[in-house]
Amino acid sequence: MSISTAYRVEIKEAALRDLADLMDFLRTVKSRESAHRYIDVMTSEVQSLSIFADLYRPSAMADIRRIHPKARRMVSHNRRWVYVFHIEGDLVVVDRIRPAKTIKG
Repeated sequence: MSISTAYRVEIKEAALRDLADLMDFLRTVKSRESAHRYIDVMTSEVQSLSIFADLYRPSAMADIRRIHPKARRMVSHNRRWVYVFHIEGDLVVVDRIRPAKTIKG
């Protein structure tokens, strides 16, 4: 039986801006509490990379590789968001959080 490596997770400024922009939008279409719950779920998914990051292989998609040459992607539970990240040693760096429909190939 193999045990996954535990990584530290760092969220880059661009990904934090992605979340902030999403929060601003959600507040226009949802209640404040609902918007916060939505972002909390996304934050939990990002933090799950501390355990599961090595399950994702570097992406072959050009849109993903433009963000980082060794980028990997994890799709959110609702399939609406793509978490783009790369691994540096024991660190997972979340580069961007993009709407899934904007990632073409």
